[in-house]
Amino acid sequence: MGAHNRRFSDHSSLPTAPEATIRPSDSGRVPGVEFPAAVYLSVVVAFAWILLVSWLAFGAGAEADLGLAIATVLGIVFFALPILMYRTGAHRFGAERQRLEDFLCSPVDTATGRLTGREAWLQVLVIPLTLAFAAIAIGVIRLFVA
Repeated sequence: MGAHNRRFSDHSSLPTAPEATIRPSDSGRVPGVEFPAAVYLSVVVAFAWILLVSWLAFGAGAEADLGLAIATVLGIVFFALPILMYRTGAHRFGAERQRLEDFLCSPVDTATGRLTGREAWLQVLVIPLTLAFAAIAIGVIRLFVA
């Protein structure tokens, strides 16, 4: 192997940091610390409401039960994975969430500009709440038609 190839394959001269070294800037890597827990909980509750209404309105037949069971399992996995990622990261890096009172009045940077925490929370909840109300409307119509 020539000198040119050794230069790219030899990593012994690279600086390394011990695994136990955690810098304060590492807390920015923890997913889920952007919002307080109440924001995430409100999204989970909205989607749980959608599943509950779906079970109540459509959970009478065997075919619907299978589809609803699959949707429920996928919903649990969909929300469990980010929770596990947050807990693992928070344990590893010692990150803490922002308090709800502080978040509601603080500025939040979004892709479309700066919002207050209240406005950001509302933007996060628009789609889950719209879907929850749509599930209620569809379920009520289904019960009246059937």
